[in-house]
Amino acid sequence: MIITIAHSKGGVGKSLLSWHLAIGMNVPIIDLDFQKTLVYTNNLRKINGHKSLTIIQPKTPKEFVDFMDNWPEENNIIIDVGGFDSNLNRAALYISDLIITPAVDRVTEMAGLYKFHQILEELSQKMKTHITAHILLNDVNPSAKDFSVIEDLVNNLKHFALMDTIVAHRADFYRTMEEGKGVTELEKSKAKKEIKLLIKEIKKKRIEDGKA
Repeated sequence: MIITIAHSKGGVGKSLLSWHLAIGMNVPIIDLDFQKTLVYTNNLRKINGHKSLTIIQPKTPKEFVDFMDNWPEENNIIIDVGGFDSNLNRAALYISDLIITPAVDRVTEMAGLYKFHQILEELSQKMKTHITAHILLNDVNPSAKDFSVIEDLVNNLKHFALMDTIVAHRADFYRTMEEGKGVTELEKSKAKKEIKLLIKEIKKKRIEDGKA
C-alpha cells in the first residue's frame, strides 16, 4: 500500500506524521520534501543508537517513477510530499493508494485546503479518475471538541473525506523526534495511543480496498 502524506501547504505536520507512522508501521519512507527533515532526524536516530529508518531520496522524477514501478504492491511504504505543487508531487498523488492530508482546524487554514482540493480536481480531470484525500485533524488543541469548521468544508468538497482519528498537539511528538525516536517507542503516551489508532484506521482502509 502506498500511503502519501500530502498538502500543498507547508508547516502542517507532514514530515512529523510521516516519521511517527513509519516507525509505528516499520516501513520505509520516500522523502520528496526538499527540506529533508526526515534525513536529519534519521541521522539523530543513528547517533542516539537506534536502528535507522530506510529513507529513499529520488533525485529525479524518472528515478521516483522507476522505483515505484518496481515496488511490491503487498508492501507498505510512506511518501512524504513537500508543501508545494510540482509534477513530481502530483505523480505521487496519482499513484497513491491512500492520501492523508494533515490539517489544523482553524479558519486561517481553509484557503490552503481549497488550493489543495483544486490540485486534486485538476489531476483527477487530467488522469480521468477520482482522487480523494483523507483529511486528518492534526495538531489540534487537546481540549477541543468542536470541529464543525473543517467538517463543513470537507463535506462540501468532493475530493475530501474526513478521517475518524484525531491527532492532538502533544509535546511527545516533538520531543521524541528531537531524539530520533517515534512516539510508538514510548512505554506510555497519549501521542502513542493516537498514532496507534491512526495505524489501525489505515489498516482498515487497506482491507476495505482489497490491499490486505
